[in-house]
Amino acid sequence: MSMRFALATFLLFGILLIQSGSASAQTQNATSGSRQRVVLYGEENDPPYAYLNGAVMAGAYTDVLRRAAEQLPQYDIEFAAVPFKRGIEMLQRGEIMAFFPPYLDPKRDWVGRYSVPIIDESVVVMCTQQFVRNRVLMDYPFDYIGARFGNTSGYKLAGKDLFEMARLHEVTLEEAHTAEINLRRLLAGRIDCYVNDRLAAETALAKIGISPADIRDKLTETAVLGHHQGAIAYAPDDQGKWPYRDDFAKALDAVLLQMHRDGVIDQILQSYLIF
Repeated sequence: MSMRFALATFLLFGILLIQSGSASAQTQNATSGSRQRVVLYGEENDPPYAYLNGAVMAGAYTDVLRRAAEQLPQYDIEFAAVPFKRGIEMLQRGEIMAFFPPYLDPKRDWVGRYSVPIIDESVVVMCTQQFVRNRVLMDYPFDYIGARFGNTSGYKLAGKDLFEMARLHEVTLEEAHTAEINLRRLLAGRIDCYVNDRLAAETALAKIGISPADIRDKLTETAVLGHHQGAIAYAPDDQGKWPYRDDFAKALDAVLLQMHRDGVIDQILQSYLIF
């Protein structure tokens, strides 16, 4: 075989090898590029709704969204955890695209958009029996003058009137990172009242090891402040950082609405009921 023929054969083989590798790479890129990666940030310490279990996001909202993700094969949906206050700040600064489960709040006019409501939550005021004794608590928060309130860091569930009373030193407002810490302080009498979602409080009390009978002996639900709907809040995106945001939000909304109609979300939430 002549040197020229051998060289031509070698070059032809090399070209075919490069083309084959290029085609394979293009196929792999097409396959990986067919699914848009989306990261949904959730609150890391709000059981049973959204919380970090070891290194894995858990909770009712997370379960709902994982079930919804099964119906969205065009997206590769991942979950990450962040403290509530930090999550809101990151969202407002446009550092993350989506955060769950903030309530639908018109005061957050900087939010780019919300998902459809996912879960309804009932916000209640819980106080110690000692504080309630000999008091008439009909008008929240104005009948609570002198009370020591606990609050989960970053939460505004207690309402603007209570925060204003705290500013005026008519009540004391002390923050702690979790519902469990606040409820332990409530049970120990270090604070008088605490505001949170009813199911979140019941879950924390169960984790502490308090039975329903003990709860009734030590604590009283003195007011229901309202029913709020948790959802995904999406960051503003004037710079087009997430060009797929609106298409993703619309597709996810359609799945969530169907899950509501089919009773799937109610079934998931029922599995978290404690008492």
